[in-house]
Amino acid sequence: MYTGKGSRNPNTHLISGLLIGLALIAFGIYMYFDLAAWENSTEQKSLNSLLWFIYDMTGKIGVAGFFSSIGALLIVNGYLKTKSEKTIIAEQKNSSENKL
Repeated sequence: MYTGKGSRNPNTHLISGLLIGLALIAFGIYMYFDLAAWENSTEQKSLNSLLWFIYDMTGKIGVAGFFSSIGALLIVNGYLKTKSEKTIIAEQKNSSENKL
């Protein structure tokens, strides 16, 4: 599971999950305001097919919710992975102390 000094930090998943998750949430908020400005203008907007489908079904709140929910899932996943790695480290530490 651990291959070197860099992989021994169990908080790596939490930090990366937080950074990427918060970036996706911020991008979702940006997309919401960008779509709101586009709705009030006469310009044409180009979205990829997935985002266009979400926008057609749910509107700008759906697009923002799509990115925000993925960001929230990444944050929760990083937390759970960090928690499980800390548990494994604590169990390994306890088993090595019991052998002595």
